[in-house]
Amino acid sequence: MAAKVSLRTAIGLGRRFLGLAGGYWRGPGGWPAWLLTGALFLLTVAQVFVPVMINLWSQRLFDALEQRAPDRLLTMILAAGGIILFSVGVTVAHLRVKRRLQLGWRAWLTRRLLDRWLSDGREERLAALADGLDNPDGRIAEDIRIATELAIDLGHSLTYCALLLAGFTNILWALSGPAELEVAGVTLVISGYLLVMALLFAAAGAGTAMLLGRPLVRAVERRQGWEAGFRFGLAHVRENAPAIAALHGEPAERNRLAALFTGVRRGWNRQTNALTGVMSFGAAYSVLSTAFPILVAAPGYIAGRITLGVLMQTAQAFQQTVAALSWPVDNLANVAQWAASVERVLGLDEALQNLDPP
Repeated sequence: MAAKVSLRTAIGLGRRFLGLAGGYWRGPGGWPAWLLTGALFLLTVAQVFVPVMINLWSQRLFDALEQRAPDRLLTMILAAGGIILFSVGVTVAHLRVKRRLQLGWRAWLTRRLLDRWLSDGREERLAALADGLDNPDGRIAEDIRIATELAIDLGHSLTYCALLLAGFTNILWALSGPAELEVAGVTLVISGYLLVMALLFAAAGAGTAMLLGRPLVRAVERRQGWEAGFRFGLAHVRENAPAIAALHGEPAERNRLAALFTGVRRGWNRQTNALTGVMSFGAAYSVLSTAFPILVAAPGYIAGRITLGVLMQTAQAFQQTVAALSWPVDNLANVAQWAASVERVLGLDEALQNLDPP
């Protein structure tokens, strides 16, 4: 697998994986999956209402503070309580629906591959292949779990960010207004300049993070392979314990497992090195995305064109817009892990298909 997960690669993997696992939604028994999916989408829409309500609440709160209006504080406290109750209810319902969907999908795909693997002697023929597939049991137990759970997690977060972007783009456009920029004696009027700056800021952050994260995909894939090899080695010892004991083969097995764990350590260190650059940039980017919008909007407040509430609302809208646009940055590691597990699940499925006569 390439060291970089491009958009085309991710879409291709998604299509292939849905070709294998999309049957969970198809057929006469797929209506519970559709019901859960629809409920998850509606709850995701409800989740987006929370930051929008907080944004409007923040503007009114800071305006009340600026105007020193204590009579409005009680109203703001009651409003905050309502937002909190709404947020808690939506979060709990969303968690339960999402986890039920994840488990249902995993169970369906696990049952499908187990039925194919443990029938007509395929488990024996697969192990006897010269280029036999490594650790098919680990692929079913671990990679199916990762592939299904992360697919739903990533799908939810992408949907959430798209809805968040749609909501806060309108807010930021309305708050920013036109700005004048003089270039070579020519005055340019830029409408929605804060939105433009948010787009440029997020694009620069995403581009930098993607460059820094290129080694991460290969590191994740290699580590998963070594981890699977170590688990397979331990399972081999357990299954062949009587023969190993009879032949006094414990020292050889210890040496073999130690060599396998050396690969695990190597994979861990490579992933740590790859994550260091990504996490360092992420930490700096997080701080900068908090301070930058306030500094950009502050001149308008100093000049008296906007109130303190509008300044804070603008900063929050900028941050939410950048956060929505930063989905590739925030989910690079998860996409890498998902892609590696999907490749392993698809590899098992293809190997089982190749065992069947043409």
